[in-house]
Amino acid sequence: MSLFGENLQYYRKRNDMTQEQLAEHLDVSRQTVSKWEAGASYAEMEKLLQLCDLFSCTLDALLRKDASESEVEDNQQHRKHMKEFRLWITCGVALLVFDVAFYEILAGFGRINEAVQDTFFMMLAIVGILILVVQGLKDADYRKKHPSLKDFYTPEEKEEFDSRFPAKIAAGIGLILVGMLVGMNAESLPLRQNMNEQFYYGIFLIFVTAAVSILIYTGMNKQEYDINAYNRENELKMNEKNTLVAVWCGCIMLLATIVFMVAGLIFHLWEICWIAYPIGGMLCGMAVLILNRQK
Repeated sequence: MSLFGENLQYYRKRNDMTQEQLAEHLDVSRQTVSKWEAGASYAEMEKLLQLCDLFSCTLDALLRKDASESEVEDNQQHRKHMKEFRLWITCGVALLVFDVAFYEILAGFGRINEAVQDTFFMMLAIVGILILVVQGLKDADYRKKHPSLKDFYTPEEKEEFDSRFPAKIAAGIGLILVGMLVGMNAESLPLRQNMNEQFYYGIFLIFVTAAVSILIYTGMNKQEYDINAYNRENELKMNEKNTLVAVWCGCIMLLATIVFMVAGLIFHLWEICWIAYPIGGMLCGMAVLILNRQK
């Protein structure tokens, strides 16, 4: 039996399909499928591609690798990647929110040099943005190497997570509500000498940082179990132009966020700095039109 035949038999049995059912799906005879599995004949490229779509595997995995070992390796790699990805994305977003909180707390003391505050703010913002950019590129590279996966999460794993999911979401929302109480009552709370209400707004944002961390980490963990959604997203991203559009739009909106935060926190232009987002949106639209035109 050839390696292709062994892999075909493995994938067919894994999907609880008989040779007759597989033959019907591919519009061939049962004898043809039997010959493929026995190594007596070889499938045409069109049928190979159909098999890859049917079994959610790559052509390389179907023809050149041991299917059972490849799936175990994919399982371990996927779990490791998704754990690291959601951890670093959570850290990056949390760092950006904490950056604003830290700035407000320093401002609340009133005696710290404004240039020092701005320096710390920009340093933390740069680190947070770089974390998001690097992890986004790593995830794009991983998805390119693993465009399709089999759903290897067991029903018990999904059920166990689903049982904890509502409590985690409620905890995140609860932290935001507690933080809102602090922020809404900042003016009435006791202030020490040389401190102002900005200190309590910073405390409110600390609560938001914790809440955002919980919600993002839990949401991404929930998304990890939806392998079908992962495969659908990758099908949409297979076109190189679509990936390029996403990269350009992501960079434009990151730049808009930097402009918004710098204009507001450093130059105190809150009344007009919001215009960075509409402009960023228009630039994204222009990027889509130009790239699609090239396509």
